Amino acid sequence: MIMTGFELPESLSVYGDEEQAKEILSRIWGKRGVFTCTVANTRTSTIPGVSDAGDTPELTMFTPAADAEILVSGKTTCMKGIPINPGGIPTPATLTMAALRLSSIPYYIVNGGCEIVPYVPYFDMGGVCGEKITTGHAVKNVRQEYEKGYMLGEMLAKAYDFVIVSESCAGGTTTALAVMMAMGVLKENLVSSSSPKNPKELKSRLVAEALEAAGIKPGDLADDPLKAIECVGDPMMPANIGIIAGAAKSVPVIVGGGTQMAAVMAGVAKMHPEVVGNFFQGTTRWLMNDPNSSMKRIMDGISDRIPIVYVNVDYSDSPYEGLQAYEWGFIKEGVGCGGASVGAIIESKGQITCADLVDKVHELYRGIMGFD
Repeated sequence: MIMTGFELPESLSVYGDEEQAKEILSRIWGKRGVFTCTVANTRTSTIPGVSDAGDTPELTMFTPAADAEILVSGKTTCMKGIPINPGGIPTPATLTMAALRLSSIPYYIVNGGCEIVPYVPYFDMGGVCGEKITTGHAVKNVRQEYEKGYMLGEMLAKAYDFVIVSESCAGGTTTALAVMMAMGVLKENLVSSSSPKNPKELKSRLVAEALEAAGIKPGDLADDPLKAIECVGDPMMPANIGIIAGAAKSVPVIVGGGTQMAAVMAGVAKMHPEVVGNFFQGTTRWLMNDPNSSMKRIMDGISDRIPIVYVNVDYSDSPYEGLQAYEWGFIKEGVGCGGASVGAIIESKGQITCADLVDKVHELYRGIMGFD
C-alpha cells in the first residue's frame, strides 16, 4: 500500500525526482532492510596523491579490510588503530556503525577483490585486487563478479524489504571517473575526493592515460559498462552492479555512497534499465554540498529517474576536531555511511534522528580512540 501525502522527516532531504523518492520511501517506511558493504582494492590508490583514505598511499590498501573489520567486530585486526586520513580524521565507518547499532539492520561484508583480506566472514565474489588503471586492463573476473553479485542481490531480496548496497574501495573516485568517461556519462571531472584539496588535475591526467592505454576514447564503451570496468575500473564495481540489479527487480534498493557509486549506478542503468525507478542513492549532505565536485550534475548525466536522498547529519558542534573536519570538506562519504543512516531513519519510521546518529558517533568515537 502506498502512503498518500508521505512527509519527509527533517533528517532527510531529496535531490531530483522528489515524487519518485517519496513513492519508494513510502513502500519501505518502517520495513526491514539489510546492509551490504563491498570491500575491494585497486592499486590505483597507491599512486601518490590519488587517495587520502589512509595515512600514506601504501596504507590505503588496508583501509577496505579495516573498515569491514571495524563494522563487524568493532576493532581492526589487519592493522593497528582505525583507518584515518592524514590529520587524524576517522573513517566514515564510524557513522555507518552508529546507524547500524541504533537500528536493527543486519549487515554483511562482500569481498569484491581485496589484496588485504578482512578478518571477518564475507560473501566472496571471486574478484582479485585491481591493477592501476593506467595499465588499461585494471580488473579481472568482471563477468563472474557481476553474475555472483546478481545472485546475491536475488538472495537478499527474498529475505528483506529493502537492500542497502555500499562500498569501501580506496582510490574509487578516480576509477569511477575513468569508467564514466569511458561510458560517456561524464565529459569533465566532477568526482569528489576525501580531501578538501581535490586532486582534480592528477585524477584527470591518470584517467586520460588509462583510456589511452586501453585504446578507448571517451564514450566508446557507452553500451558496455563491464568492458569499461575491465579496462579502467575497480573490482568493487561489477559486484555491486550485480547486487543492485539482482535485488532491485524485487525490492527497493538504496545505493549507499558518493561519486564513486555513480559509476555503479550508470552501469546498472545501462545494463538493467528495467530496475531504474526502484532504487535511489543514499548519501550525506557533506557530499551534496561539496564545492569541488557535483553529485547533482553527475546524476543529471546518468538518469533523471534516480533520485538522491541524503541525510542532514552535521558535526559542526562536535567536541572532536577529527569529526568537525567533515564540515571543513574532509571525507564526505564512504563505507555506506549515508545509505546506512538513511536506512536507519527509514526502518525506525523517522524515530532515529540526525541528533541520535551524532550522539552515537560520539560514543563510538570515544570508545575507538580510547577517550574517557
